Amino acid sequence: MYVLGAEIEIGGKKFTRVNMVEVESSAKVIEDTATIKMPTTARLERQGKFITEVDTARVFKVGDPVVIRLGYNGELREEFRGFVSKIKPSTPLEIECIDATWTLRRKNLKASFKKTTLKNLLNFILKDTGVSLKGNVPGVNFTEFYFKNVTAATALQKLKDDYGLTVYLKNFNELHVGLSSYTDGMVVKYGISENVIDNDLEWVNEDDTRIKVKAVHIRPNNTKVEKAVGDLDGETRTLFFYDLDDPKQLETMALQELAKYKYSGYKGGFNTFLLPVVQVGNVARIRDIHFEERGGDYLVDKVTTTFGTDGARRKIELGIKVSI
Repeated sequence: MYVLGAEIEIGGKKFTRVNMVEVESSAKVIEDTATIKMPTTARLERQGKFITEVDTARVFKVGDPVVIRLGYNGELREEFRGFVSKIKPSTPLEIECIDATWTLRRKNLKASFKKTTLKNLLNFILKDTGVSLKGNVPGVNFTEFYFKNVTAATALQKLKDDYGLTVYLKNFNELHVGLSSYTDGMVVKYGISENVIDNDLEWVNEDDTRIKVKAVHIRPNNTKVEKAVGDLDGETRTLFFYDLDDPKQLETMALQELAKYKYSGYKGGFNTFLLPVVQVGNVARIRDIHFEERGGDYLVDKVTTTFGTDGARRKIELGIKVSI
């Protein structure tokens, strides 16, 4: 039998009873967020023993460190670590939190670079923030680059949006940067009608998929060349390429990328339990015993974890199909 448990630590104070917790992580934005709803009064405990009841709205403040642990049968796993970003004195009390991006929002950047690389820019952005760069950074070169009085968080989001990069934090303070199809190679297995509770998955055949790829070549001087391939009336995917020796390569690479998006496979997402653990950047391996031919691997684009009186769930949203 599995018994759900939670431990919420805010500003050094621990609580085991909450109305609801939601943790959201996405490849589309750099920060993870969490929302905690709890009674306006709560039991304060130390080493499992009751101390007193506290008025929660008066106890916490913006900037307090937050740790959320969830799990089964007393084996709790850290699901979120960050800081209080907003307190809504409603009933129940609602506390909004963000991860280590909180510290990145407090560093201002103003600098110019000549002949630099993406990795150098990232190290400059992260310096003295407590966030470290992990993994293999794409080899992108710039002849010049400017930061014009922006926060470190804004700079990262701009790099992500303008250059088609995947940028997100893992394990609280590890920044991972990759191309749009980036994966850490970790495979998590799911079975329809097994550990998948319910789903909004849709099976789409390759012949029925209409996709247009807009390929953008970014030169080191930040000028761009664009080429569109595929179904001109289809759903648009914008992909970025760097340091091409021959501009004619752009169309060839665009066609190669188009093949990744035109496939027979699942789109959508599904709900599952807290176990197995899954994170953005992992690969979801889906199996259906009734349709074995439909098995496949997909990037995990978004994970939303909820915990409350109705139980605990993970909502997993799929990205493109991949080969592992």
